[in-house]
Amino acid sequence: PDVPAAALREAREESGIEWLELARGGALLDLDIHPIPARPGEPEHLHYDARFLVRAVGDEAFTVSEESHDLAWVPLAEIGRYTGEESVLRMARKAQRPVLRA
Repeated sequence: PDVPAAALREAREESGIEWLELARGGALLDLDIHPIPARPGEPEHLHYDARFLVRAVGDEAFTVSEESHDLAWVPLAEIGRYTGEESVLRMARKAQRPVLRA
């Protein structure tokens, strides 16, 4: 029921970085919806990736594990050198936008 807390837990598990916190008050940064093809026992369906901005607030050393095969600290402005995946590029653009306060 607590999607931001689940995202933070996943970020910690997949990176090995314990000193992480949700940025921007835990607000949803991006929602990526994409189809998952049918496979035995599971029909084609839509998959929802709820994405949050997380920042390291302590030791930034990460751990490559079975869940995360390729990790690196990358400046957001240079993310296009590492991937052409539009959903990741869109998320990086959103992360660079200033936060508007009411």
